[in-house]
Amino acid sequence: MITYKDLIKYFGSFLVDKDFQLFLAEAFVDFSGYNILGSNYITSESLGIELDFANSDAVYDDDDQIIFEKGNPIFSHFNLYPKSETVISGFPFDISFKDTRKTVFAKAGLPTKTNQGHTSFLNKDFLVDNYKVNDIIISFDYNLKNDVINFIQVRDNNLRGDIKL
Repeated sequence: MITYKDLIKYFGSFLVDKDFQLFLAEAFVDFSGYNILGSNYITSESLGIELDFANSDAVYDDDDQIIFEKGNPIFSHFNLYPKSETVISGFPFDISFKDTRKTVFAKAGLPTKTNQGHTSFLNKDFLVDNYKVNDIIISFDYNLKNDVINFIQVRDNNLRGDIKL
């Protein structure tokens, strides 16, 4: 098993870095390939993990599905879902996916920032608590019906200006 801190060590690594590729091959068995036309993520649905990459060098046409320049993807953040508890241990603040928001507050304190509202794109309400620990942002997205965590996002605050806290 690995910890979320094992993943954080690779923030800023290029997807093609040999050490990063070796780590991915040893730690995970079924990651999807990287395809900027699909998303900036490589995912393991069976393990409940998504790795996201910043790729400002890529040049592509979404509409025509053409890649002109592949760019150089840089590992910037990851999302953990309940299934990830089978391969990830030592979650931030010793949080469990069974924890309620109240329990998260007891373990992590009050969040640095909370985002709450309604997204018309997904047609649902959302509640996300964000914690800043040095340059790392840890976000907890809650299921509002049963008050437990939907997913945990951990990101390097310096690598993605579009989601910077």
